[in-house]
Amino acid sequence: MKTLLPLFLTFLLLSGCATSSTYSAKVQKPEKHYVGIFTLVADIDADFSRLDSATYEDYIRGKFNNLEQSRFRNQLEKTLKNSLEKAQTRIVNTSDIFNLNTDVSYPEFLSQIKMTGVDGILFVNLRNYWHDATLVSSYGKTVIDDTEPNALFHSYLIDTQTLQPVWYAKSVVNGIYAGYNTLNNTLARQLTRKLRKDKYIIGAPLGYIAKQEP
Repeated sequence: MKTLLPLFLTFLLLSGCATSSTYSAKVQKPEKHYVGIFTLVADIDADFSRLDSATYEDYIRGKFNNLEQSRFRNQLEKTLKNSLEKAQTRIVNTSDIFNLNTDVSYPEFLSQIKMTGVDGILFVNLRNYWHDATLVSSYGKTVIDDTEPNALFHSYLIDTQTLQPVWYAKSVVNGIYAGYNTLNNTLARQLTRKLRKDKYIIGAPLGYIAKQEP
């Protein structure tokens, strides 16, 4: 999966539309609304259960601020911030406090996040992606007429005190002539709606969200 990411990003320069489905689970019933959230975007090929030192060292260190995925990550961070701030949530992005391509130890990572005053971490993991091909027949030959990108995201809302996820979402986003900005926009809207519906964020009135996010 890692070696194909540049090809994935190159293909997704087109613009278009996307559809999605998101399943969410309340790991821990909401005891409060999270009013400040740090967005953490990384591409790790592993299940996630807790943001402890072992998980950070094995899977996250060097992945959340690397050079190779910076374009995709920055666009997704921006999209998450735009969507969640409309839902009355203060957002701090990784790029706001951590420099690109610098090594960050686990204690420093936690310290810098907690200094921002957020009470939650939204970890979004691009777990997989693939293309659906449309085949057509031309002069007796079958050729690929078009390919459509799809992506699977696993997202976790992590409490900064316990460092354990309190909420989980599995999102499948299907693109139609879509750029990665379109897939990211669709994902961000879905996560915001689910977090608001599950009562982990305060959220704006439904009419407001609908106007701002057609």
